[in-house]
Amino acid sequence: MGEVELKFPVVAHQRLIIDAAKRDDAATKAAFADFDLVEPVAESRASSGGRYVAYAVSVRLADRAEMARFDAAVATVPGLKMCL
Repeated sequence: MGEVELKFPVVAHQRLIIDAAKRDDAATKAAFADFDLVEPVAESRASSGGRYVAYAVSVRLADRAEMARFDAAVATVPGLKMCL
């Protein structure tokens, strides 16, 4: 398979899965404060057992450098288990 060429700007839609016991809503929102959010960071749902919470993040990225900066910001979210 070849490498996919992205045409910037792009809008990325991410779902963050966070350990509910370690969640910090203010820190999660602050991680993305410097980005061009299409919609505010919002909790989208909790797991049926209540162990995890999902947040939806939609961001407009101008170039690859900003995409790398966004990836680094995702890694700072407290309790992050995965990003889809």
